[in-house]
Amino acid sequence: VDPWSDAHLVQDDKNGLVDTASAQFSAEEALSVFQINLLPYCRGDINYLRMPSVAGANQYRTTKDVQTLAFGKTSYAGRIALLHVDGNHSYDNVKADVEAWSGLVMPGGWIVMDDYTWPFGDGPQRVGDVYLKANQQRISAAFVSGGALFIQLSQ
Repeated sequence: VDPWSDAHLVQDDKNGLVDTASAQFSAEEALSVFQINLLPYCRGDINYLRMPSVAGANQYRTTKDVQTLAFGKTSYAGRIALLHVDGNHSYDNVKADVEAWSGLVMPGGWIVMDDYTWPFGDGPQRVGDVYLKANQQRISAAFVSGGALFIQLSQ
């Protein structure tokens, strides 16, 4: 789920380094690269929603079929085994992503909050810390690796 739009690339990072760099890239080109990279793995079970994350979660809850020109039609079960949160890194956006999608993660499933340790801001880390504290009783494992926070929900 990604809007692949230039307007959604703004991260509000401290010092503006990420925003300055991302302004030089085309979101449309990024979508093409994404499609090319996934093409070898597409056998009817991979697809995407081109929209902001919260809108994507709402659509995913109402219809389990996703159709795109690149990958055709894909039907999903409506439960998620691995949720990878890696959208806009501002606190409000990460929080909205986690709130919109985490309830769909099945027992025993994983939530990965990318860029938990991110040199350009602390949005993912603040959201991750709040999630860990609020959901202690539902978590069987949590660790940081490669800068990402991995959380396994209890069975």
